[in-house]
Amino acid sequence: MRIVNWPFVLILITACLFLSQSTVQSKVLFYDNFDDGKIDKKYEFKNHPGKWVEKGGVISQTEPKPGDHTYLVMAGDFKEPHTGLVQIRVDEWGDGDLARCGLGFRLDPADASGYAFLIHHFLTNMEFLNDHLAWKQNDTKPPFGVIKTGEWYWMKAEISDKKFTGKIWPDGEKEPKKWLLESKLDFGGLRPASGQVGLNGGSSAALPAKTVVSFDNWAICEKASECDPDVILAVAATSKLSTTWGKIKTSY
Repeated sequence: MRIVNWPFVLILITACLFLSQSTVQSKVLFYDNFDDGKIDKKYEFKNHPGKWVEKGGVISQTEPKPGDHTYLVMAGDFKEPHTGLVQIRVDEWGDGDLARCGLGFRLDPADASGYAFLIHHFLTNMEFLNDHLAWKQNDTKPPFGVIKTGEWYWMKAEISDKKFTGKIWPDGEKEPKKWLLESKLDFGGLRPASGQVGLNGGSSAALPAKTVVSFDNWAICEKASECDPDVILAVAATSKLSTTWGKIKTSY
């Protein structure tokens, strides 16, 4: 009869779980679930400040005509390539060229101009923008047809020196395997890597264009495959991401 050394087995299992959790933690460069009801002092607001409110576990840009463009910026000096992931909910919307919201990358430290993956003009349109320089003109419908106000979606985008990619899908559904949009950084003048990322809270300056938008569970990862909503939310629920976020906040 073979004798199993159960204390050793338990120690081995515990070590493997610890290593697994540490690996996940190390891949998440930044995370905020906006649950403390206080806007972190490290965030910056550019080019127009808008009116950002953190309440009820989300952060919202609540000014319907915030000005072109309105960003909440995290100046984390993130090395490329990196991926941004966020939950987004359009609360109020009026069609127009300046109606837009989404994720920003390579943001200029001065005014937050940069590359953006946006819901633009209509709630049936996704597009890439190089702020104040050029649109990619890759207008594309979401795979599910239309973005509904009051409902949550996931947006995910990755930037590198070779390309910019993005996708969107409804919360609670499986993440699409393929990117919805892919492009070289060939629209407008090439922007240098800045390591700054942000949430685009709108550009509307006058009615009828209008944007009121909320965000939750914002994460930056080294690789797109590591920015998995299920993994991040599961690990975040056990507070395993708090150490990573703490290091980010005290590292600059």
